[in-house]
Amino acid sequence: MSTSIINTNTRKSIKADISDYTVIDLETTDVNVRICEIIEASAVRVRNNVITDRFSTLIKPVKPISSLITSITGITNDMVKDAPSVQQVLPDYLDFIGDDIILGHNVACFDRNIIKIHCEKLGLPPFMNDTLDTLTYSRKCDIDVPNRKLTTLTQYFGISHDDAHRALADCIANHECYQKLKKYFHE
Repeated sequence: MSTSIINTNTRKSIKADISDYTVIDLETTDVNVRICEIIEASAVRVRNNVITDRFSTLIKPVKPISSLITSITGITNDMVKDAPSVQQVLPDYLDFIGDDIILGHNVACFDRNIIKIHCEKLGLPPFMNDTLDTLTYSRKCDIDVPNRKLTTLTQYFGISHDDAHRALADCIANHECYQKLKKYFHE
């Protein structure tokens, strides 16, 4: 497939049918990218359309996790009390991702921006990886679904996703959805 998606952040054109990439997902304390803290960071490396490696860790936030976030993610304050800080985790996370194209659901507006902001705060090099956002991608696919949420797409394709809103489970489900969506993509 020669179709491409323009990465709105870098204006680079990337192929819509890619086989090597890293899926990323973050769980956070808020939906506001400017004030949220990362409480879980996961990634799966994909080579030739197959998951070849995984990265996943809980992260201890500065402020307590609210009951609302716990109800969504299942991540409790007790679970993160001995977890490493974002300062300890982010360099290893970025090293795992490397120069790969990142793939994720709503990654262009959410996860990518959170990583960029945290890199700035921590004095790390800018996060500039090209991005394929499966939320945008799914809107260019001929499928009949009521919305484009990851949970809706996994249900549509019959993909197991029992642990939704946990970063590693979301990465794996997102990879599987992308593999299915490729058949339905059109300009």
